[in-house]
Amino acid sequence: MGASASREKFRESVTALIEVDVSPDDADFWDELWKIPSSADEVFELISPDAARRLRDERFDNLATLFTQATAQLCQIVETPYNIYFDQALNCVRVLTRILPFLLEKGDLGDPDPNVEHLCW
Repeated sequence: MGASASREKFRESVTALIEVDVSPDDADFWDELWKIPSSADEVFELISPDAARRLRDERFDNLATLFTQATAQLCQIVETPYNIYFDQALNCVRVLTRILPFLLEKGDLGDPDPNVEHLCW
């Protein structure tokens, strides 16, 4: 997949997460998301602050699945640390780095979010 094709595929995946309910059981969607080669700049550009907040406020289940899927991928990669999985690990870390501040943002503003409390703690 070329750079522009992978960028477009990642954009489509982010858009899908914001606009429709994506099942946690949709293995094809989630597996493909982690395999799309993405730079940190692309992740931060394509998951804009507005997109992250919309995901948190309008599709929290998708955000929770994104969080748990990324975490699960990292745990799996730790258990089977083969070079072929390292790019996937980078994608997981990049996505988590982008979404975590927005996931925790409401609590920092003094308005604890029970969904986030349940998900993270």
